Amino acid sequence: MGDFRRPGPTLTAKDQAEGAKEFGECLFNRRNDLVRQTLFAATRPAEEAAYAKLMSGSVQCFGIVFSNDMVEERRINIPPDILRGMLAEAGLERSYEKAAALQPLPLQQIYNRDWYAVTGRHVSVDEMGACVADTNPAGVLALSRTKPTSAEENTAFGALMGNFGKCLRAGVKLQASRPALRAALAEALFQRLNAPTPAPTAATAPAVEAAKN
Repeated sequence: MGDFRRPGPTLTAKDQAEGAKEFGECLFNRRNDLVRQTLFAATRPAEEAAYAKLMSGSVQCFGIVFSNDMVEERRINIPPDILRGMLAEAGLERSYEKAAALQPLPLQQIYNRDWYAVTGRHVSVDEMGACVADTNPAGVLALSRTKPTSAEENTAFGALMGNFGKCLRAGVKLQASRPALRAALAEALFQRLNAPTPAPTAATAPAVEAAKN
């Protein structure tokens, strides 16, 4: 017999953003141990790639925009940095009360984290994410709970604009898509919640400041 499966519908940017979040939630729930190893145990790119390979493959996720009643399976290609962020958002949701209890920390001179090495992002994006997660954890958490591309997401991003300016190093311009930026912020907050954070460095004149135009 022939293969009667049909390709799924063409996905809009909105579909892709919503689907990535839904798939991250599904994957976090179904492969929790591997997800945590990918986000925490790996400190070098080769280690992260090995865990990511173990995490890939067939997984059953129902009711997400990547699928419909006529499609038996779909191949999904989500950029690794965005997938990490969506997995982090799922983890934040499951630890919401703990995440909501995080308090703002003072602005620091330097934001160094071991996990920068495995995210696939430019280091300036991860530095900014760590800074915003430290100084405005409630704002990042609020963003992570919004629906991608929604009016609520726009509002949450707007509430973080002041933090972006303070947390970008002088002379650095932010060059990241909204999904990529959202992912970076979510991972930074998830890492703050779950991973040891270096001792604060007393800041006499913060090295992170508004980007120059």
